[in-house]
Amino acid sequence: MKKVAHLCTAGVSHKILGDKLRLLHESGCDVTLISSPEGADEEARAAYPFRWLFVPMSRSIHPIRDARSIWQMYKLLRRERFDIVHTHTAKAGLIGRIAARLARVPVVIHTSHGLPFYEGQSAATYHLYRWLEKLGALCCDALASQNRQDVSALQRLAPWRKVYFEGNGVDLEKLDGLGAAVTADRLQEQRREYGLPEDRPVLLVAARFEPVKDHGLLLDALARLKRDGALDWITVLAGSGPLEAEVRARAQREGLAGDIAFVGQQRAMAPWFKLADAVALTSEKEGIPRSLMEAMAFGKPIVATDVLGTRELVADGVTGMLVPYGDSAKLAEALGTVMRDAALRSRLGEAGRRRIEAEFTEALVVRRLHAMYRDTAERAARDRRWRARFGRWTKRAIDLAVCVPAVIALLPVYAAVALLVRLKLGSPVLFRQQRPGLYGRPFHVLKFRTMTDATDAEGRPLPDEARLTPFGQLLRKLSLDELPQLFNVIRGDMSLVGPRPLLMEYLQLYTEEQAKRHDVRPGITGWAQVNGRNAVSWEEKFRLDVWYVRNRSLALDLRILVRTVVKVLKREGIQQQGQATVVKFAGSGEMENVS
Repeated sequence: MKKVAHLCTAGVSHKILGDKLRLLHESGCDVTLISSPEGADEEARAAYPFRWLFVPMSRSIHPIRDARSIWQMYKLLRRERFDIVHTHTAKAGLIGRIAARLARVPVVIHTSHGLPFYEGQSAATYHLYRWLEKLGALCCDALASQNRQDVSALQRLAPWRKVYFEGNGVDLEKLDGLGAAVTADRLQEQRREYGLPEDRPVLLVAARFEPVKDHGLLLDALARLKRDGALDWITVLAGSGPLEAEVRARAQREGLAGDIAFVGQQRAMAPWFKLADAVALTSEKEGIPRSLMEAMAFGKPIVATDVLGTRELVADGVTGMLVPYGDSAKLAEALGTVMRDAALRSRLGEAGRRRIEAEFTEALVVRRLHAMYRDTAERAARDRRWRARFGRWTKRAIDLAVCVPAVIALLPVYAAVALLVRLKLGSPVLFRQQRPGLYGRPFHVLKFRTMTDATDAEGRPLPDEARLTPFGQLLRKLSLDELPQLFNVIRGDMSLVGPRPLLMEYLQLYTEEQAKRHDVRPGITGWAQVNGRNAVSWEEKFRLDVWYVRNRSLALDLRILVRTVVKVLKREGIQQQGQATVVKFAGSGEMENVS
């Protein structure tokens, strides 16, 4: 079962994502919706079987708030460990993709519901949003679009990314059930509640009051029809948004107060689609307009602007009428034609229903999602393997480029230390011991000796503190005892940076998590060494080692090498408090002294 998170800016987006996520959940995915709390009341949350988590996000650009949102999203994604993060809408798309990449989510996908940059914006706005979309594309594994035209635009924007056609759809079974529950009495009651005359047809527009929906174009067309004496229907505006007061004021100025009904944000749209004789939308652009899909599912004819997204859904002259965006005269003519011809409305509506059944259902979208997830996960895994392989090759090349010259340059130091060890401690000069390397394979680690071979009367080695001489302590403080391990690096047994090689007997004592420290070559220095070395507990040391394995990079290796130099100069963490060297590991929670 894939653990999938879908991210959108506002909770109110459950109206466009909820049914799809419910079907995705029922098809076998463990689905979580993440949004800001806006529009996510208890009733809405209870309507779906999937989890719903919240991270505050604002629709507009606020650098400080947005940085806080990225941090909170990062912490949530790190804690939850999703297999796939799928983002929607512009703001959540950017916040979610950055946070998911930082949290190392295996697969990150973004779906465009209409690109935020388009012709007609100011040059500064256009280039800002285009740059932000490019940044987002760098932080994901694949892009998707709800319409085919945006697929081409996204491919031009990010030619290095795979772009999928996701499409959009409605849950026909659910809508049919909602429609069947709406009785004739309910429709009459609705007319009375909102003051809609019984003798006037209803044109429905369900859209937020925001610039891109362009209610002004609709008012231009209605005012033109009013002046010509051809406005014999009532237009219902369902929705809310920042421009609602402005649209209301303009309707009053145009003398349309008796021809337009403002009904606000509606939780249940099925009664309105049943009541409507036709549905209109005057947007400047769309992804795939959900209100029109639902209207067509209810068998309603469409009058809309011929813009991106809408033209993919509405077949001009077949399921509705499309007019050039910005042309109020053509819009008025199309509205008049549809609203005055019942037979035409019936024909267009029936064709619209058939089109939805054939091409625009959530079941089709969910099948595309499964294919997209499977394909993207496979490609992401291949990419990670290639990156890991390239990283290993690069790291190996760096190891050799550093160690071979270092060994040559340090030959006098090797000779001097070897001579001193021979004089102070006797033969052999080198200490050789079998240790587990990459994937636990054994190799012999090399060190200069720091202890004597002193034994008790029964031939057993004396405790470490008795065998560790002042000379040996000096070698350890200066880390000179580790110099022969440069030869281990050249041979490929070790790397400059990695978890320190421990004893072979520890292998059988590791937990599954602790054993991951052997997924990379052991190192002369490592993340645990620069975060306490021998002064930290075994549990903390293993936690640091595994963290390194999961987060390794060339930049992290460079950071560790720099910090190693500082630690050596400061002589920190060489031994555990009260011990000559370090306590022996005897399994998680169990320690025993080496002596």
